[in-house]
Amino acid sequence: MLEGKSEKEKAAMIFEKDVSEIMKADILVMLVDGRVPDEGACVELGIGYTNQKRCYGIKTDTRSIEIDLDLNPMISECFIKLFKDFDGDKMIEQLEQYLAENEL
Repeated sequence: MLEGKSEKEKAAMIFEKDVSEIMKADILVMLVDGRVPDEGACVELGIGYTNQKRCYGIKTDTRSIEIDLDLNPMISECFIKLFKDFDGDKMIEQLEQYLAENEL
């Protein structure tokens, strides 16, 4: 499908497919680990948020670029809920409890 295409054509095809899949989704879940979240994932979050998708974040990493803030507010405020725990087992418990009490 991408074979024989220029870089610009490939980029356009990938972008359009990504946007199309976001638009079909009911929810968007974003992993925000790392010193800063992935820039492509941030664009996907913006697309989802502006199209009234239910957006959730998952953070299991202590690295962050913002001083005195765990996550950039332009990202964190897009989420209905940010699941955050640096212990993997506790994170799973938190997710299970949320799912038992709420519908995604």
